[in-house]
Amino acid sequence: MKVAVLGDLFVTNEVLQRALEKVFEGSGIQFEYTYLTDTWPVTPVMKTEEISEFVGDEEETARAMQDAEVAVTHTAPISRKVLDRASKLKVIATARGGPVNINWNACTERGIPVIYAPGRNSGAVAEFTIGMMLAQSRSITRAHMSMMNEKRWRGDLYQYSMVGNELGSSTVGLVGLGAIGSKVARLVQAFGAKVLVYDPYVKVEDIEKLGCKAVDLDTLLKESDFVSLHARYTKETKGMIGEREISLMKPTAYLINTARGELVQHDALYKALKERRIAGAALDIFEAEPPPSDSPLYELENVTATSHLAGASIQAAEIGATIMAQGLYEFLVNHKTPKFCVNPDYEKYLKE
Repeated sequence: MKVAVLGDLFVTNEVLQRALEKVFEGSGIQFEYTYLTDTWPVTPVMKTEEISEFVGDEEETARAMQDAEVAVTHTAPISRKVLDRASKLKVIATARGGPVNINWNACTERGIPVIYAPGRNSGAVAEFTIGMMLAQSRSITRAHMSMMNEKRWRGDLYQYSMVGNELGSSTVGLVGLGAIGSKVARLVQAFGAKVLVYDPYVKVEDIEKLGCKAVDLDTLLKESDFVSLHARYTKETKGMIGEREISLMKPTAYLINTARGELVQHDALYKALKERRIAGAALDIFEAEPPPSDSPLYELENVTATSHLAGASIQAAEIGATIMAQGLYEFLVNHKTPKFCVNPDYEKYLKE
């Protein structure tokens, strides 16, 4: 069976192939591989009206897939143009949590299932979120930058007026309690923090089972020392944290965003940070990535900013590839629609 392996510099071809061979060991299926590597994450992701968060050339991708029966990928552009050239294709699988780089509507019309790997980086993002909370509130980043860039010892950061609270004495507000939010809840509780949760899609009893308190968004914003965003980006959540919401936060509170940049109205946030209406923010994602060189972000001292690194771990890459391979096994060996198939309607097109 011919497989197009379309990796990148994070979920590499080696990681994808290793997961396939481990999961399919003893299945009797033999794979013949064609390889292509795009340059994400060194190259920022791109977006068209058809697909988003992809890196790579459609023509090169089409050539790599033209004889493939199976395509496995992470960030390659799988557009209608590419699919039209892949006449033998039976199934596509991606090692990422959302197959936004794949035109899965076009796949459905061809009777091609699209398999994905939700939750693959939940542990990585949860741990990173805790790191961001500590880095910003305990002045780790400020002290590091001063030491390394200016050779300046920041003894002033030890002053009572400059120090932050310990997590164990804090209230952490989580906006979203999915796979990542749930893990963040458990981690901050291990520190001793009290946890408030706003998630209209999770039952109150399920929130309480985690030892958290369910509240509305305004209450969470008013009472939390850390407001950490873990919601999906939808029409409803776009810009959900704006000027009004930020005005409800404590002047000693921190906003943490390791979810999606579009959840926050960044102009309002930067203004509040500049005016010290909140203590600070830790941001791993932005409206534009990378932010433009004239962004007001670079003028702020009370911000910890990283380059969309929260989901980056060895485990995240390998877990994503394994979940993807397991879905392929269900389809190719057990002849079932995988649990994580974004377009289960593909089946009706197979019957027509």
